[in-house]
Amino acid sequence: MTALFTKKGSGKTLAIVDIESGSVGAALVHLSPQEAPMLFAETRVTLPLMHTRDADALAREVERATEEALLQVSTVATQLRRHDTVSYQGDISRAAVFLAAPWARMHLSGGTADFIEPVRRSTHFTIRATLGEIPTSFHPLGTAAAHGSVLLFPDSGATIICIVGAEVSELILVSEYKVVGRATIPLGSHALLRTLISHSGMSPAEARSFVSLPRSQHDELHEPLRIAGDDFALQIEDAARDLMGLATLSGVLVVAHEPAAELIARALTRNQTLAEIFPDGGVVRAARSSRS
Repeated sequence: MTALFTKKGSGKTLAIVDIESGSVGAALVHLSPQEAPMLFAETRVTLPLMHTRDADALAREVERATEEALLQVSTVATQLRRHDTVSYQGDISRAAVFLAAPWARMHLSGGTADFIEPVRRSTHFTIRATLGEIPTSFHPLGTAAAHGSVLLFPDSGATIICIVGAEVSELILVSEYKVVGRATIPLGSHALLRTLISHSGMSPAEARSFVSLPRSQHDELHEPLRIAGDDFALQIEDAARDLMGLATLSGVLVVAHEPAAELIARALTRNQTLAEIFPDGGVVRAARSSRS
């Protein structure tokens, strides 16, 4: 371990890339054995809400967003290298890419996955073009979510982690600190936005804004949004039933960008038949991100 770190400029800087079906995030993180992780840059590029779910068009948007996100990270790294005292923190030693469904299909053991090759290849080329020739590793987002859930809720029992993407959502069953089951549903947070657009004539930007605002039960647009959330919960319930034979389930953890995490968690709590999947009772939690 000591060979990996030098006394001067102890630690190494990594570029973290998060590729989902509705956005691409990138961050610059410095890791050191003596200090807490330091976050130098963080950005997320949102993909446009398309009228149809075309995989090729979506992959092209992912490629564009990945380049934009990495250019911002590269700019910060360049600025760090210009300062003598922190120049070493701008030297990116490697990149770690996390891909969500549908770009990755994680295996139930080993933390590995099958990746959609065009997306993996284009991401690798973009990293080389923006950050240079650095080692790059690819990982399924589900693996990171599984590890994170165990750290956040170590005594939560067998838990279904519901990773809500924009177009595709993934369910991962974690039991006794292992991933024992997996399922996907062809539905994501964009389904909520499309419901608002079709029922109100809103633009995509207006729909995104509406779901982020506090809502009144008497708001005429609250009802179609609630129905869309309930339909989402039914899809999750159906997939969860396929996993219930693998372990005695104790809860659901919804992992999503706000406000989708809260909307889906509330829809799951309204689903009365979901209780049948949890013979000993269950808890629905929403994992939220916070920004300073």
